[in-house]
Amino acid sequence: MAVNARATQLTTRPSVQQKPLRVLVVDDNVGAAESVCAAIEDFGDVVQSCCNGPDAVSVARVFRPNVLFLDLAMPGMDGFEVANLLRKDGTFEGLKIIAQTGFNDDEFRRRTAHSGFDLCLSKPLSLHVLDDMLMMLRAAA
Repeated sequence: MAVNARATQLTTRPSVQQKPLRVLVVDDNVGAAESVCAAIEDFGDVVQSCCNGPDAVSVARVFRPNVLFLDLAMPGMDGFEVANLLRKDGTFEGLKIIAQTGFNDDEFRRRTAHSGFDLCLSKPLSLHVLDDMLMMLRAAA
């Protein structure tokens, strides 16, 4: 089932006290990115997407996201390189970087933790997990 297929049933819009998050979704699988973006919009947050590492860095510099969902296995500049560049840039202090990957093993989880990711999620992303995580991030912002 596509991520956005049940989004309207689970919508957790930001409350009056919570400001919508600015979320950047980066995935070379355009369909997967569009599904995640649709769900995030349904949850009431502001979202943009792109499909490669260099664009991720450029869009992040302009869009200034609070949260970055970042595919790890992209051709050219992978998610690890993107995360490394953004973590070295002091203007992205506080940015939550969440890996999204089809590789679900301990080695990838260790590697993401050592590369500055805040969390590593397996694809396809669970709509419930996505909703809960964004709700917690909104409350913490």
